[in-house]
Amino acid sequence: MSFAPSKRILQTETFRLAAAYAVVFLVSMILLIVLVFVIVSNAFEANLLRDSRDDLAAIKKAYVEARPGRALHEANEMIEDRLLATDSADVFLLQRGEHRIGGNLPPMRVPTGVLRFAYPNALGGATAGHTLLGQGERIAPGIYAFVGRDLYSAWQAENELLETFALVLVASLVIAGAGGLLLSRSFVRRVDAITATCRSIMDGRLDERIPTSGSRNELDLLAQSINAMLDRIASLMESLNQVSNDIAHDLRTPLAHMRYRLERVREDACSPDDYAVAVEAAIGDCDHLLAMFAALLRIAQIEAGARRAGMHAVDLADLLEKIAGLYEPVMDDTGHPFEVALARNLRLSGDPQLLTRLFGNLLDNAIRHTPAGSRISFHAEQGERGVRVVVADEGPGIPEEDRAKVFRRFYRREQSRTTPGSGLGLSLVAAIAELHGAEVLLEDNAPGLRAVIEFPLARLRERTPENHAVAIAGE
Repeated sequence: MSFAPSKRILQTETFRLAAAYAVVFLVSMILLIVLVFVIVSNAFEANLLRDSRDDLAAIKKAYVEARPGRALHEANEMIEDRLLATDSADVFLLQRGEHRIGGNLPPMRVPTGVLRFAYPNALGGATAGHTLLGQGERIAPGIYAFVGRDLYSAWQAENELLETFALVLVASLVIAGAGGLLLSRSFVRRVDAITATCRSIMDGRLDERIPTSGSRNELDLLAQSINAMLDRIASLMESLNQVSNDIAHDLRTPLAHMRYRLERVREDACSPDDYAVAVEAAIGDCDHLLAMFAALLRIAQIEAGARRAGMHAVDLADLLEKIAGLYEPVMDDTGHPFEVALARNLRLSGDPQLLTRLFGNLLDNAIRHTPAGSRISFHAEQGERGVRVVVADEGPGIPEEDRAKVFRRFYRREQSRTTPGSGLGLSLVAAIAELHGAEVLLEDNAPGLRAVIEFPLARLRERTPENHAVAIAGE
């Protein structure tokens, strides 16, 4: 694999960010280098100047404290001692008038204070690259002394420091550039993987998923979100296929019955009453089909949130009592003992008509799928997590592996589809619960089935229904 940067890599946002950081780093390093260089240079010169002043003070002291007639001799002796004890970078001058008394510099004008000038050579010119820094002072009338240091060594040290800084700066830029290229290559590879997966899915391979590296970085989180979305889409496609197949089966049965009855009445009818019976049967089949489509439209409207605008504060306890009162005669007629235990002061934000349909469908299912004599319970209470409504029966129940499937449209455990029903009751229950932010759980009642609707506590405190959490079993 080639490591030469391609134009595409250089155009990635990752490389642009790396280049921007490199520029910021470069500017920061240059400013730091300039600051450090100025500080070090000033420190070098200050140290050299301090040493020069100390030597000058010693020469002056020797001159002042000498016995009469030996002042110049003692000052010169001090200079000679300093020349013997130091290196070639130190320079001295002791002169009277225009004549040198001692030191290693030729006589010069007698400026005082801090001096900086080129190092004179034997021919009276300047030595290339050498500059003296020192202190000049008249130690007595007509007597002048100068002590200085050659800055050449200090400049060499400063140049080495600059070279070191330059090497560090170049190495840092190279490392930053290489890092930017590597990050860009990695980013491009991940984007290519996402693009390839999307193209595969567009070509019909819906089981393809974006690979993840396990590093939990931003691209991994994006890949996981896209994979979750693809799983959801695949589930919806599977559900759509299942719904299409189930609609075909459920429409075929009443249409086949209608056609059979009409054929029989065409062949065997002998009186107007025979035709009337056939027409009544055909109308019943049409009503069944219309009811099925009405249920589908109702579920679609609820899932789209079309009924959310009609939500308001609901006294759930009062609503549940009315539902229980409506179903008590039905329970008596079907021979089901009906146990009701409803708490008071249960309030939430919702649509009363939809909530009535939700609990009515659960009670209808309990009546339809349990034999006479089986107890049906209808309970509601305020719990720590919110309002909990339970519809339980003592019928055959639903196996655990089928509990998530029964919320799908047209799903019926009885595959022959000879029993009444369309398989939309629990789908409608799930849609209404989702609209109200509730959770639907199907549990084992040992024996029978227990359907639990939990309205979360946060939902009960809402004044408006715009925001709601959705947690539907089996989705």
